[in-house]
Amino acid sequence: MAHLTLTNAEIISVLPPLTADLIGKADGGSTTTLENKQFKALDEESTEGAYICFLSGDNAGIDRIITGYDSSNVGTFTFDTLDSTIDNTSVFAILFLSYIPASDRASEIIENDLRKKGYDIENFLTPAHLRELHLNRTIAHICQAKMQDADNEDTYYINYLEFMKRYEEEFNTLVADYDTDGDGVIEDDEDSQSLGQVVLNKWYHT
Repeated sequence: MAHLTLTNAEIISVLPPLTADLIGKADGGSTTTLENKQFKALDEESTEGAYICFLSGDNAGIDRIITGYDSSNVGTFTFDTLDSTIDNTSVFAILFLSYIPASDRASEIIENDLRKKGYDIENFLTPAHLRELHLNRTIAHICQAKMQDADNEDTYYINYLEFMKRYEEEFNTLVADYDTDGDGVIEDDEDSQSLGQVVLNKWYHT
C-alpha cells in the first residue's frame, strides 16, 4: 500500500530559498547539538519548538524539533538524538511552521486524481514510485498558499505554475508497480507499468 509521507527537510531541499525560513551551515556539533555563529542572535523562546531540517550530509532528509537554543558565545541548537554526528559540512534549515499539513493535503489530491483515472492509491505497493509526484504537488500547494498575486512578478506564483506543470508531466509519464488485481503481490505483468495513459485535466492557469 502506498502511504505518501515527506519530511520538512525533503520538501525544503527542492526549493530551499523559498521554503526555508533560515538556511545555514553548521560550524560543528554532535548527535544532539548543532553550532552556528550566524544565527546566535536568534530569540531563544521563539526558536524552541521550531524545526531544524538537515539538507546535506549523513542526516540529509531528517527533521528534528528544536528543544533548546543557547545564544551565548556560539549559537547552539539542541534536539533529539541523530544517528550521525553533525560536522562543519552539514547544511541545515530552520522552519517555524511545519509543511507536513501541505504534504498530507497533496497526498489527498494525488489519491483523488488517481481515483478519477481509475487507479486506487492502495494498489501502488512501492511508495517511492510516487515520491516525485508527491513532492511536486506539495511544493505547488505551498507556493499557492504563499503567493500574493497571480502575475509574473510574484515568485511564488511563478513557482506554483512550474511545479503544477512538473506534477502534470510526472503524472502523465508515471511508471510504477501497480497491483492491478489487488492481491497484494506484484506479478511480472504488473512490475514497472507505464501509466502514461493517465492524463490529468488542467485545473490551473498558465
